[in-house]
Amino acid sequence: MAETINRLANALVRLDPALYIRLQDGNDLEKYLDGFDDIEALSAALPPSPLDFLEDVLEQDFRRHWLRFHEAGIIRYELLNICAFCETTLQEFGWPEADDSRLLRYAVITAIDDYLQEGGADGL
Repeated sequence: MAETINRLANALVRLDPALYIRLQDGNDLEKYLDGFDDIEALSAALPPSPLDFLEDVLEQDFRRHWLRFHEAGIIRYELLNICAFCETTLQEFGWPEADDSRLLRYAVITAIDDYLQEGGADGL
């Protein structure tokens, strides 16, 4: 259930950042999302997010950078930059239909590595 709420929270921040901030300020996000009758169906209806996919790759294959970005509070910023950097790669490999493709994953790993080598880590 916590994973579903986290996925919905991530979708909410992309759809309506102002509502997300208001809910965070009052620590009411979980209460807000728990208010939905069928939260699993709501979550399943959401399309896959390239941000989620890229964060998964970053977390699994670049763990040290992922941890530093989290600790510095810039993970969302870096993921948006990585998403822009990987946009062409995602399109070329047919995202989101090919989200389980090993070739897509390897291409994204290469792109993220290029991003980090070009200074995307902002000195972290």
